[in-house]
Amino acid sequence: MREGEIWANRQGYEITILKYNNSLNCDIQFNDNKSTILECVQYGNIKRGNINNPFHPSVYGVGFIGNGGYNSKIKGKSTKTYKTWSGILERCYSEKYQSKNPTYKNTTICEEWKCFQVFAQWFEENYNPEVMEGWDLDKDIICTDCKIYSPETCCFVPHEINSVMLQCSKTQGKYPTGVSFHKNMKKFMSQLSKKGKKLNLGYFETEQEAFQVYKDVKESYIKELAEKYKNNITERCYNTLVNYVLTEMIQRNLRNKHLHYTPLFSS
Repeated sequence: MREGEIWANRQGYEITILKYNNSLNCDIQFNDNKSTILECVQYGNIKRGNINNPFHPSVYGVGFIGNGGYNSKIKGKSTKTYKTWSGILERCYSEKYQSKNPTYKNTTICEEWKCFQVFAQWFEENYNPEVMEGWDLDKDIICTDCKIYSPETCCFVPHEINSVMLQCSKTQGKYPTGVSFHKNMKKFMSQLSKKGKKLNLGYFETEQEAFQVYKDVKESYIKELAEKYKNNITERCYNTLVNYVLTEMIQRNLRNKHLHYTPLFSS
């Protein structure tokens, strides 16, 4: 006689009991535009409102778990897949996070990845735990200055590569990336960060010359890393790295400084 009963959960959704087998086994349907059906639900949890709608945007007001076979928790602990997914949503939609990391403002996640089940499938197909433990999920290597996390823009890369590419995307302000003015020498100095250490590339009369050396060495180093990880990164990622040219940074420096550089920077 309980079939057809309508209850509400704590998220505010109406639930209809479609089939009552016993108190531990009920089939229910959410009365919303998804009409999601869940099976083998306990009647006591229905009465207490403890049945969550899998399509409710419960993660940063955007992400939802969805209905599928990927679990967000195992034995009460969040899975690596879920932590990665929720971390992306935090960067995109947490004002608190963006106040400390303003570069993520206006960053979004694609519609399909708002569903954890869809993201988890992509994660499983692209992440190899035997090789990629400690690697970063990056959205800027394949698509420079990208503002969206999606299957088309993201790839897994070693932190060694990611840190190098992050240096390429930062502006220094007064001088081009990798260039500073040495007051005692009264010359421009070129430096490159490599494996956590700063390497002095020399002193130059002009910042253009200093940046050209930095550019050449940086591009060579990126190609070196591409070859090092060639067998483990995706073909798209590898091709992006071996063909990388430090032009975006030059253009950004030009805009910031309002200077007219010579074609010395072109490759």
